[in-house]
Amino acid sequence: MKQQTSFGRGLFIALLALVALATTGAATAQTTSIKIAVVDLEKVVALSESGKALQAKLEAFQQGVQAEADAMKASMDDLRNRITQGANTLSEEKLTEMQKEFEDKTIGLRRLGDDKQREGQKMQNEGLLEIQGQLEPIFEKIQEEQGYDLILNYVPGVVVMANERVDITESVVARMNGETAGQ
Repeated sequence: MKQQTSFGRGLFIALLALVALATTGAATAQTTSIKIAVVDLEKVVALSESGKALQAKLEAFQQGVQAEADAMKASMDDLRNRITQGANTLSEEKLTEMQKEFEDKTIGLRRLGDDKQREGQKMQNEGLLEIQGQLEPIFEKIQEEQGYDLILNYVPGVVVMANERVDITESVVARMNGETAGQ
């Protein structure tokens, strides 16, 4: 009988130890919980005043590039027509000169496209860096006010699922528009 009592007492002590560990683990888990928020940065850029201004600037740039390219194409079309019409009446030397001019204009058009593409990319990158600079203090304030440990960019495929209550996109857009309106 004494063996059962000591076995029962040992089991009881082991159960108490397990309960104590479980309680301590639960308390530790509660104090070390992580608060996470998700923000859709593409949406912030698209909806914010700064993002809309950048988009308008890029569209105006693109329209300017298109107008310049169209003017070059019209000049090339005119030259091509003069070459075609003069094929039988112009000297070989003059035709060769005109064809060389056409080739130069073709190369110039490609160069214009490449140069303007780089310029547009640079303009976009600089605009996005400026927006990023505007967002940093907003994220710091939101993180401090709401106690977030982690703020993730919502990228489909990376963030597989996010509850609406952790999505702070609208709050960021509202603050950003409020911050930029006051500047």
